[in-house]
Amino acid sequence: MDCATCREELGAVLLGLTDAPTADTLRRHLADCPECAGEAARLEPLLGALLTAPDPVPMPEGARERLLASARLRPEDRSQAGAPVQTISAAQSAARRPPTLALRRWLALGLGAAAALAAWTVWPTAAPLNLRHADVVISAGDVLVTARSEVAGYPLVLRAASGHLRGVVLRQARPAWYTEGVYAGGRAYLLDAANEELVVLNVADSKVERTYPVPGGAAGLAVQGGRVFVKSAASGELRIFEGEHCFVNVLSRRREMPQAEYMDAVLALPGAVLTTQHTTGQVFVLSPDGQQVRATYEVGGAPVGLAGWRGKVLVLDVQGRLLQLGAQGQIERRLKLPGHPDKLSVMDNRAYLTDRGGRVSVIDLPAFRMTQQRTFGKPMDIVALPSGGLALADAQLGVMLLRADLSAS
Repeated sequence: MDCATCREELGAVLLGLTDAPTADTLRRHLADCPECAGEAARLEPLLGALLTAPDPVPMPEGARERLLASARLRPEDRSQAGAPVQTISAAQSAARRPPTLALRRWLALGLGAAAALAAWTVWPTAAPLNLRHADVVISAGDVLVTARSEVAGYPLVLRAASGHLRGVVLRQARPAWYTEGVYAGGRAYLLDAANEELVVLNVADSKVERTYPVPGGAAGLAVQGGRVFVKSAASGELRIFEGEHCFVNVLSRRREMPQAEYMDAVLALPGAVLTTQHTTGQVFVLSPDGQQVRATYEVGGAPVGLAGWRGKVLVLDVQGRLLQLGAQGQIERRLKLPGHPDKLSVMDNRAYLTDRGGRVSVIDLPAFRMTQQRTFGKPMDIVALPSGGLALADAQLGVMLLRADLSAS
């Protein structure tokens, strides 16, 4: 591939719209050509920002389709000097027409805004990290992995410590609905309940290594000792993946429920695996391999979150309770909470709870009382960072970096 062809194909490859041989040939060219590699490094964040940022001006009707259709055309499909005249469809003809004045204006403003956003994201800020919304956020060392449900383009976005964003394109049957994510061994594991699969993403390579089938409303997730534990809320099943093998432990009878109610949790401890079944108000204690039920704790309500703290187990009830369990599963302490919190993260002596109604609550665990609450947009997930701060995934505001007291980082 020469430089001219590389520049011609670059946009389509970065958007994930070319065939594998073309993409591989282009990548080999980039490895040997510093000039084209520099052009790719400049263009990639601009395309990502252009497709994910709010439109700076309304896009003309059909413009997006023509833009993407043009990117999909291969060199042999384009007119070349001396080549025979080809018969093309009306759709192809529309894709080849020069952009209208409105489309040229949109592209100019869009790329300008994209460039500004791409530069802006390297600053420490509590504003959205160039994402229209976020549903799951994972701390993967110095990289943040964000999963966004029901979006086109890049459902997964990685943000490096430098602020550089990299989108991951997935080929899926339907728009994703992400419910949970964890990081282990250099990989981000993400549950997509809509496509009923567990996605395994190699963070260093920004590539999906494989997927596992997880039907039945997958919502709870833990990884430990080479095993992946997935809890499905609707089916009541716990799936344990170990290499190519899968064991299914049926813990409760199946119940039909809307996708928005896919909520449960898995907590892998050194000597046991715990999982919730929010439809029955139970917490199951299983053997380390997840195959044997050792005890069942009847905690009531609708438990959807689990965390360990000082050798104790914390249980979050979406009906508005935080519980601390004793060694035999007895409720030692309980805290009544406003709203319906459904995600739980612990950092030092504080617990952070998110509520889709708009609140993030801070719990002083030694005192077992709420000390702070702040309103955001639609908080979906929260995770502690190695720096001592927090990353909040908000379905309306995107990803926000916060200090431990919920102030802007």
